[in-house]
Amino acid sequence: MLTENKFSKYLLYAIGEIVLVVIGILIALYLNNQQETYTFQKQQENYLKLVKKEMASNLKSLFVENNQLSEKMENAYKVLNIMNNDSLLNNLTEPDLSQLLNQFFLSDIVINYENGALNQIIYSGGINKIKNDSISGLIASWEGKINRVRLQENQVAQATESLKNYLYENGDFRRLSEDLGYSKILGIDISVNSKGNKNLLRSKEFENYIFQFIGFGYALQRSEYPYFEKEMQTIMTLIDKELNSDV
Repeated sequence: MLTENKFSKYLLYAIGEIVLVVIGILIALYLNNQQETYTFQKQQENYLKLVKKEMASNLKSLFVENNQLSEKMENAYKVLNIMNNDSLLNNLTEPDLSQLLNQFFLSDIVINYENGALNQIIYSGGINKIKNDSISGLIASWEGKINRVRLQENQVAQATESLKNYLYENGDFRRLSEDLGYSKILGIDISVNSKGNKNLLRSKEFENYIFQFIGFGYALQRSEYPYFEKEMQTIMTLIDKELNSDV
């Protein structure tokens, strides 16, 4: 009986030890899981904040480029209207024409998109750390959206390049330089045999190039830019909701 009594106590002690070990393991697993969850959430939060920052910067760039495109488009419409009206063409001065033509030589319409954070997330596998499927889906497809806008921007750039080339080959570039003040800066004497550039406004080929520019510019401004702006605003709104839900 004494032996059985000691064995019973030993058995209870052993069972208690096992229970304590199991409880300790469960607590450790729980704490480790909590730490992993916290780390996961912080990584997601950091990724989302970086993406939102990039989107905000890209929206500002889009606003600037869209305004520049509006100025170029307005200028192109003015040139077309003058080409279609003999009275406007005859009364147009060479300095005013040079100012109009100069618009085609200004910087190209292209947004320097920031996508460093997006690329880091995509190529490092960080997209798996974003639990919101809508956000991760937009991020995964973002490169395609950028390429779509860039394609249209390239078409506008090519149309602009065609106009520039035509001006170089058929225009009076020296007169253009004089009217814009570049010749004076460069120390070049005023030409005594300047023919001017009104002949360009009587060229059907030049008119076709302007039509081409307007067509591509219209598609970029009325279709691609609004679509891209909406997509950026959408992802920023989703990120705000996701960050607020984790608070």
